[in-house]
Amino acid sequence: MKKYGLTDYQIESAKNKLQFNTEYMKSNGIQLDNKFVPYADFVANSYINSDRYVAELQHRAWSIYEYAQERKLKNIFFTLTLPSKWHAKKTFKNKLVNNPKFAGRKYICTINKIKFINAHVVQKVPYIESELDFSQTVDKYTPRNASKELTKMLSKLLKDRSYTDIDKSDKCFFRVTEPHKDGTPHLHISLFVLEKYVERIVKALNRFYPAPMGDIETNVKSPVKYLMKYVLKTLDDLREEGSSTTNLTLWYLYHGISRFYTSRTFISLEIYRKLNGMYTLRDLTASYNDELISVQIDPETKEIKHIEDEHGIIYTAKPINWFEKLFQADYDDADLNKFEPLPEPKEAKPIDIIIDGEEFVYYKGTVSKYNKKPYQMNDFELYQYFQSLDIDTVDDKHYIYTRNLLIERGYVVGERLKLTAIEDMQREFECEEIF
Repeated sequence: MKKYGLTDYQIESAKNKLQFNTEYMKSNGIQLDNKFVPYADFVANSYINSDRYVAELQHRAWSIYEYAQERKLKNIFFTLTLPSKWHAKKTFKNKLVNNPKFAGRKYICTINKIKFINAHVVQKVPYIESELDFSQTVDKYTPRNASKELTKMLSKLLKDRSYTDIDKSDKCFFRVTEPHKDGTPHLHISLFVLEKYVERIVKALNRFYPAPMGDIETNVKSPVKYLMKYVLKTLDDLREEGSSTTNLTLWYLYHGISRFYTSRTFISLEIYRKLNGMYTLRDLTASYNDELISVQIDPETKEIKHIEDEHGIIYTAKPINWFEKLFQADYDDADLNKFEPLPEPKEAKPIDIIIDGEEFVYYKGTVSKYNKKPYQMNDFELYQYFQSLDIDTVDDKHYIYTRNLLIERGYVVGERLKLTAIEDMQREFECEEIF
């Protein structure tokens, strides 16, 4: 069985995480219409309600393809691979062997003093209560960081005039992240543009990603089958009832890497998911653009309150009684009268004001520039802010927090990560020699 670069420890860790998450989602939930509903009933990801998850991915991919067909867009299929320094292994005579050009960790050894050694960094690793502490070590060339690097590489094209000058309605794409046998990720991008733009895009691709880094195909005979192959091959163990979780799924789960992204061609996935298949993505987007569907959003929480079509309300947020669930779980026989209500805050709240079109905050007699936190931003502001983050310099926890907010709002598809995900990965290095 392929291990995709996962060590036995990492495989076991991913399985434990999967088991814990599954049990938590099934045993915890919300109080809805006087009924307890576990989280597992309305969550869909690669290991909970995986059939719904797979169906949605296929629907999104087909929707992009059908949209491209309707607009008579031509397909450019592009594979993006990282430089050799990111690959721990290489294929030689159909076998995986160590890659001498790999810039990441080569080995961890215990010779006199314990050291963490790679091509660029040599750091001492101290003992803490007879255990190795890797919290201060740095390993840049991990699959997680490799996935970020691929996104940065792809952004060169998406920010280039050859692509940005094309009207939004005349372009779309989806991309699939897939691991090599050694666990290093690579991208398959299916890009659709009008035929008159194909040559300029191909030139830009060759300029940014020369072979063997990039591989371009423009004459695929059966593009939809060819494209779906790369979506479905990452879901092999999710499409059969009762099948065991393979190392492929564990690779995505352990490293926190999303399988699938699309261009923002269609309406927010959050709105689509609220309607439970009432509309296809294409029909819902068309109706929204034609103002046949309206969406009411709470100005404070930014959550969807109502969705209406020409016939009336087709979705309304149901009240969730968190308070009753909290006390039902722990205080069934308790005297609720002894729980006193929290006192009202006495301190004045900040007041938002606008001066010459700029936002300020008035608080305790002082006017200051208003710097929104990510959770205070609207969807567009949050997405723009997330795109502006420099992965090399931004705090990992802030990056994960912002990404989780986008996942909650339906603008990024993937699994939410713990804020300590990066720290957890750093502590999981094993003491081993790699020859």
